[in-house]
Amino acid sequence: MFVLGNLFSAIGIVLRVFIDIETAVIIISAILSWIPGIQQFGFYHFLRRLSDLIERPLRRFIPNIGYVDITPIIAILILIFIDQFLAQTLIDLGLRLR
Repeated sequence: MFVLGNLFSAIGIVLRVFIDIETAVIIISAILSWIPGIQQFGFYHFLRRLSDLIERPLRRFIPNIGYVDITPIIAILILIFIDQFLAQTLIDLGLRLR
């Protein structure tokens, strides 16, 4: 059973790392969007594409409040929920199966 425990723990940890990276990308992309002229750089477009993986589906349901896009905040909250629920559950399950 320890093999399954290690598998579940590893999946949970990898999921947690991806969630942390995506959260950082969303925050950096949101901050960079306030800088005028940043859209000319390829690095910004790369970050934007990565953050849009989560934000684009949410933008269909969440309207802007005036000129403020709250989609990054909602996306980060969803990622925190997935991290605490799914990733932590996989890690805990892996630890119990050892």
